[in-house]
Amino acid sequence: MQTSWIRSAIAVPILGLPLEAAGTTHMPLSSFTQLMENERRHRPTADAWRSGEAMQLESLSQLGQAIGNSRNLGEALKTFAHGFPLLQSNTSVELSIMDHEAHVSYRVLDPHIWPRRADAELSLGLIRGICARFGISRDAVLGVSFEHEPDGATRDLVQHLGVAPAFGRDENRLRLAVSALSNRPVVARHDDYTASWRQLEQALRRQRSDTDLSARVYSHILQRIGHGPASQADTADALGISERSLRRGLAAQGSSFSEIMENCRRMQGYALLTRSDRPLSEIALLLGYSDQTAFSRAFARWYGVPPRELRRSGALEESVIR
Repeated sequence: MQTSWIRSAIAVPILGLPLEAAGTTHMPLSSFTQLMENERRHRPTADAWRSGEAMQLESLSQLGQAIGNSRNLGEALKTFAHGFPLLQSNTSVELSIMDHEAHVSYRVLDPHIWPRRADAELSLGLIRGICARFGISRDAVLGVSFEHEPDGATRDLVQHLGVAPAFGRDENRLRLAVSALSNRPVVARHDDYTASWRQLEQALRRQRSDTDLSARVYSHILQRIGHGPASQADTADALGISERSLRRGLAAQGSSFSEIMENCRRMQGYALLTRSDRPLSEIALLLGYSDQTAFSRAFARWYGVPPRELRRSGALEESVIR
């Protein structure tokens, strides 16, 4: 799995560093989240959320331009979710409709960077800031949930949000009434949305062409594990290629779909075992195993000990939060 990244032009200003400090176009996402966590640890407030709310669309390049030209909030949030891969790799952002509510979810897929606190608060704050551009008041937010557990920053965050977040959930999520999606921008648009969407699509195509096929497969499988089908056929369809092209392309890179699937299960399973208290049966189901026995056999083969012993040993893998 390739190193997860965030665009330096976004990360460096958030961290309060001069742009020259970036050095390269991309910054390792693990470095960014670690620096964010260190700052949050010393200042346990809602600063990360506020930074997200205050982020200027201009800093988001083509994506920010398309969001700014959106004709309503629904279009803006759909654009944000679609174009987010330009800002950060191995990340899932989705807009969905459930029971008359609009849900915007954010999830870093890389198991080495899970769970996170400051990064999640920053990202949901950015989504909230986009909503504000379409006249959504703070009290119009129906609910907020986080992957991380409550800690010393909870009180300040609750006071700022005006709603008590839910913690320890599967995804970081912001909920709105579906009716809010029709809201028009507070400030009139200056450019054509269709043209900015076209530019966004061109940028996404260029990025996809520069990304190894194996990296794209890793990202898709990690996004689907525990959330839907992640078969070879499903993956090929999602990437817009045939199963034969998928097999041949991965073979040319010295890999295979089954090998990548196994690596994803191993990484995600290790993270769930050592950094969560989920029952083993639930982890097995999330990873796509037919039963807990198959899951236990796989982990005993990989690590030399069964899952229960691995969990009891308290073994540590590199992670932002320990």
